Amino acid sequence: MESGNETHKDLIKVPENVKHFETKRSLNLFKKTKRYIPTGASSLMRTSSWDDYPIFMRRAKGTRMWDVDGNEYIDFLMAFGPLINGHANEKITAAVRKYIKNGDLYGTPNELEYKLAKEFKKFVRTQDMVNFALSGSDATFNALRIARAATGKDMILKFEGHYHGLHDYGAVSVEAPAPVAGLKWFPKSLPYSAGIPQGVMDTVVVSTWNDLGSLSKILRIRGNEIAAIIMEPIMANSTLVSPEPGYLKGVRELADEYNILLIFDEVITGFRVSEGGAQKLYGVTPDLSSWAKSLSNGYPISAISGKREYMDLIGNGVGYGGTYYGHPISLAASVANLKILETNEFEAYSHLGRLTRRMGRAIEEVAEDLNEPMFVNYETGLLTFVFTEQTRVTNYRDSIIMDWNKYKGVQQKMLQKGIYYHPDGAERIPLSTVHTDADVEVFLNALRDSIKDYNREN
Repeated sequence: MESGNETHKDLIKVPENVKHFETKRSLNLFKKTKRYIPTGASSLMRTSSWDDYPIFMRRAKGTRMWDVDGNEYIDFLMAFGPLINGHANEKITAAVRKYIKNGDLYGTPNELEYKLAKEFKKFVRTQDMVNFALSGSDATFNALRIARAATGKDMILKFEGHYHGLHDYGAVSVEAPAPVAGLKWFPKSLPYSAGIPQGVMDTVVVSTWNDLGSLSKILRIRGNEIAAIIMEPIMANSTLVSPEPGYLKGVRELADEYNILLIFDEVITGFRVSEGGAQKLYGVTPDLSSWAKSLSNGYPISAISGKREYMDLIGNGVGYGGTYYGHPISLAASVANLKILETNEFEAYSHLGRLTRRMGRAIEEVAEDLNEPMFVNYETGLLTFVFTEQTRVTNYRDSIIMDWNKYKGVQQKMLQKGIYYHPDGAERIPLSTVHTDADVEVFLNALRDSIKDYNREN
């Protein structure tokens, strides 16, 4: 069946196409695509960490995807997080179809911007105003520009292992190899890509996340030069690392002490860990925030929100805009997506939280049963597990101490059993409101068998 509504009994059977798993068409497509597109895809993460070649998908519905060879998977990647309400959600698709009957793009103001802004405020009550853009990178870039304009200072501070997009200011110390990373209390600023000017690098200070002592020392040295502290309030780009108790509040207080704006990058956590993001979950309000993935359920849009005094700088000294910013198709999808999530006083988050906890605890039980050293962490809608002897992970340097090859090897075996997620151990598993207990049960059975298979062979 391909409805996405299979029974538990049907789900725990291994489909015939998985028993005879092959991906020759994906291989051939990859070879052909690389003749025209560097790396074979328009985003590196779609091909990176895949041994030999990635899987090319043809269609998806609910929690299911089918590749070009006809293999069926339960999707635990969900496009890296945007698909909070599942693939091809009928209500969202209907809203988009209704809009495009009247046109595509006008280059004028649109009532849908107002409607989405009102809907946004039902979720994010901690921020006064909002503006829309296209991607998460757009959102963080513009937030940093606003912060520099508001403070009259040029420097920003970010954290090791946190990812804020691929613009030059965000692409710093996303990865930090130990031999060149510098002191733990004062890490070096390292470029994530070639082509970032040294002049830009000189404006980015890096600190160790979840360590108030480190941040305090750095601010005593550079605090008067720094316009903004930007962070993922829950670290989610190098496994999932939760903030230590009191940490976010402590950063808020230090930012206020040094007249620094605090920016929460909620591109991943927004509309996912709670209806109001991590700032609602942890009770700490930033000056500015960026949002994207779960805002639209897969359509290209992002948002910048913040206090009125800072947002009002847009058009009053701060330039802002783009042809595709606030695209009406994405606005229509976003309004429909948020209306689904707000149904019955946001009850979707109760389901999502319960399912995430169940999955996380069950993975821990699998590890215990198999005597497998593993670290598991989860927040509502987000989960990671890694093969490591560590029992506590609090920052980037902790997060990379894992058996990367084992994670990838187990993932390859899971793929053959009809479970799809990314082979990079640093990536998270985002759940959706349409995942079921039966989906999780299939994942857990496949994980147990895949670990056993991998250990038997290695």
